Amino acid sequence: MLWEPEDVVRVLEPSEQRFVRHATFTGRSVTVLGELDAAALGAAFAALQRAFPILVCRIVEDGDENGILLRPGHIEAVGAWVSFGDPDEVRIPAESVDPGAQLAYLDVVLAEEDRARVTLFVHHSVADAGYCVELFARLWSYYTDYVETGKIAAGTARGLGTTPADAVTGAREPETDPGVAQEYPASLEALLAQRGIRRGPRSGLETVTRPLTAADPVRGVERSEPAPATLARPARVQLDTVATARVLDMARAHAVSVNGLVTAAVLRAYADLSGAERVSCVYPVDLRRRLDPAVTAEAGTNLSGLAAFATDAAATEDLIVLARRIGTSLHNDLADGVIEQSVLHFPDFFGPHRIHSTAGHIALTNTGTVPTFRAPAGLVLDDYEIVYLSAHPRPSTGASAAVTFLVYTYLGRLNIGRLGGGALPAELLSAVAAELSRSPADHEAATA
Repeated sequence: MLWEPEDVVRVLEPSEQRFVRHATFTGRSVTVLGELDAAALGAAFAALQRAFPILVCRIVEDGDENGILLRPGHIEAVGAWVSFGDPDEVRIPAESVDPGAQLAYLDVVLAEEDRARVTLFVHHSVADAGYCVELFARLWSYYTDYVETGKIAAGTARGLGTTPADAVTGAREPETDPGVAQEYPASLEALLAQRGIRRGPRSGLETVTRPLTAADPVRGVERSEPAPATLARPARVQLDTVATARVLDMARAHAVSVNGLVTAAVLRAYADLSGAERVSCVYPVDLRRRLDPAVTAEAGTNLSGLAAFATDAAATEDLIVLARRIGTSLHNDLADGVIEQSVLHFPDFFGPHRIHSTAGHIALTNTGTVPTFRAPAGLVLDDYEIVYLSAHPRPSTGASAAVTFLVYTYLGRLNIGRLGGGALPAELLSAVAAELSRSPADHEAATA
């Protein structure tokens, strides 16, 4: 045993465990225009670590590769990394990103002409998209306080509680308001159990799954030495503000959600370019506001259930009709409670003991509108990207999605990113954007 029993917080649940095998960190990265105060950013990151102790916790694995969440013990926290380089790149940090040391890292790349890139990496087992956005908002709020006043005030970020703040070595010590650090976030499984929600017969994913066969490489995956760290930076298309506003107008005009409209555009483009006779997708649904009582962003780790939708390719011709079907399917699944059920069936779909396969589906994550982060006068956070870092990837325990899409809106621009896809045509992203850029009249003419 490489840790003390008193350091153990808990064994990770399946919703968190699925990110342990590859040591998956989810990254939030922005390009910065203007003069960035690296010492102030270091102080802000130290404040973030103090405010959210989960960030300086650790994850270790037992002999069966089960992740165990540990307190930091005697390990000192690693502060912000600051170096010079090309801010147009999102890089793998030169220093070690190790979940066995801590669960969040800040990489700062400075360049001449007052340009920089700032990337916050957080282990996906302890933070999903909603939590990461809150952490990033708190980081920039702390930074802005420090630059403007020399102090880091507690409770300055969006919707988060008050916490104390620390200084980082090499930075002047900030003054802070007193406060209380956040508790460790809970798993979705624990939050469901508190509300009396137990596993039922349906996962909600039946339309996109199939039973495993003897040919599927699942069981008995040997423990292997981890490979070097890898970074996944999705290729992206960006709709400008005018085109993005047109998508919002089209959704309102036809009484469909933007998520339904984007998902429909993805399915249409995929069906056209892949030649598949049937298409299916799986996408996360944030349950924070849908649980009773609701859960704050920082109170849970991965609070998303999974929704599924499948259809014949021939039924994707009318974008609006397809978007409405997707929305109706989600509404029904929420009403029936099967979105919450999906996470309780995760052991059947993820890991070495799974009995079903979801291989071949389209994965789509829509994180919605990213807030405008606080920044001091003269500093512009010009662009925002979502990246993934596998700190020690190993062979997967099962087949993955056919292609993964990441969708979000930042500064009034809709972004659509793509990961994977193998032999799919390179124009898949542009085809999705083209579907969304067509006017309602164009769609009506195409299906007339």
